[in-house]
Amino acid sequence: MAEKKKKAVAKGKKPSGGRIKKWFVNIITELKRVIWPDKKKLRQSTMTVLLIIAISVVIILVFDTVVSFIMRTTGLYSTKEQPAESLPLPNDDNVRRESNEMGQMIQALGVRVFFEG
Repeated sequence: MAEKKKKAVAKGKKPSGGRIKKWFVNIITELKRVIWPDKKKLRQSTMTVLLIIAISVVIILVFDTVVSFIMRTTGLYSTKEQPAESLPLPNDDNVRRESNEMGQMIQALGVRVFFEG
């Protein structure tokens, strides 16, 4: 009895090659239904897309140039690098003082900190 059920299930399945063939046939059928544009319409659509892309590029370029000019003149963004000598180097006293200040600030806020080591 179990063998009859297996054979019935096996007969209901299509072979995978048949599914692939049917899939390709369906694709070809759908492509035949498509109304393809003529050369004039295709050229017009292509030129419209290229024109919109060109206008978008110009708008983005102008916006980027204006924003970068504003940022450079206000000093928000500087292309000049500061020399390394002008930057203060941390020493042990500064690090200890800053860590003590941080600890006092945390205690003042009433936060308990537990360190696991």
